[in-house]
Amino acid sequence: MPSRTTPTVPSPQDRSGPHRRTAEGSPREPRDAMDVLALADRLFRWADARDWAGPDPYDGLTGPAARLAVHRVLRQAILQAVKRSRVDLRGILGIRPLRTATATGTAAGACARLSAHPVWQERALRLGLSTAAEQMSGRYAGLWRYEFDVQTRWAYYPASVPNLVATTFCADGCLDTGTLGPEAVRSLAHGLLEHLHNGAFFTYTPTSGVLVHNANLMGAALAARLARTVALPDGLEDRLTDAARGAVEVSLAGQRPDGSWPYGRGPRLDWVDGFHTGYVLLRLEQAGTLLDLDVRGPLERGTGHYLRHLFDGPLPRYFADGRTRRDPNNDATAVRMAAWAAGHGFVGAGFARSVLSAVVDRYPGLGTQPRAGGSHGNRALWESPRWSAAPMLDALTALHAVLPDGRGPAAPVGQRTPAA
Repeated sequence: MPSRTTPTVPSPQDRSGPHRRTAEGSPREPRDAMDVLALADRLFRWADARDWAGPDPYDGLTGPAARLAVHRVLRQAILQAVKRSRVDLRGILGIRPLRTATATGTAAGACARLSAHPVWQERALRLGLSTAAEQMSGRYAGLWRYEFDVQTRWAYYPASVPNLVATTFCADGCLDTGTLGPEAVRSLAHGLLEHLHNGAFFTYTPTSGVLVHNANLMGAALAARLARTVALPDGLEDRLTDAARGAVEVSLAGQRPDGSWPYGRGPRLDWVDGFHTGYVLLRLEQAGTLLDLDVRGPLERGTGHYLRHLFDGPLPRYFADGRTRRDPNNDATAVRMAAWAAGHGFVGAGFARSVLSAVVDRYPGLGTQPRAGGSHGNRALWESPRWSAAPMLDALTALHAVLPDGRGPAAPVGQRTPAA
């Protein structure tokens, strides 16, 4: 998810962006930053009224039926059936709404961009404190987890263990809002190195040996940020920095000649999709800036590939050069990336507004269509705080910062500087 780091000098790429077309039935484009800020407020209120609880694409294993799924194939079948069904199966399977720390952490960081406004400052602090309270203790002290078991094609990780994606989104939200004390930051730093770094790169979970590029670069960016956050015990700052540098080099070596990154290293992990590519680019820039590494070339090539192959006009593609497939996280990340690309001069702000206009209708609380998700697709997917509302809130506040009438990024609430 999104970096809070100020971009380096914009890269000299094509500033006109992909060919623009208006999606049929789309609402009018937001005319100025205030329109985007109003959308952000509406989305926040929608999610906050539900206490940031709701369905999740991966909540299929939280119901009673999951106890019978003792085999990988059964677990994946249940999870995918719940995720993809056009009829919401959660009520039938006894799956209850989830409140996840990943959603509140992402939303806390999004609100922190607007912390110059007292209302947004209160929202940021409240969500940041809530997220900090979910930091793990015991064996995995300092880290965060998903509140559900997950079975993917390449791994199984239960809710009892941390993972790097949840840890990064939660940690960034807490750091952006200043809601982690020095001891909690040190615990996070120790946990990150002890459980989510294998000596060469950052791993998705403590037991995984698979290189997943977006997770590896999330870990690198977080380690680099922690190294500059508070006073750390002797040697810990250097260990964090060295681990971050090494991890960046691993993923730089994994970039393909066309500028893309596969999801991971391995024969079944070679696909390229939109939101994971977005995570890679955002975290690579953040890590490069914090580590004083020159990553402009890889960023330019990666961004060029992203803009050419993961958009159809203003509509995001899910897979590179694939048909448009509507997904709330992918759509929200596309808005976030269009804002980032505009801030760097890769595209104009008008392209970012066009992307928002093309996708905004399906989000609950924002769209004009009578049903979330429109007439097609799984409605519950669009009502997920973690997969839909929080990423779009993050995208909206980032877009507000780069629009001509925006005020630019607000300093995160209580952001810590390196301690003496």
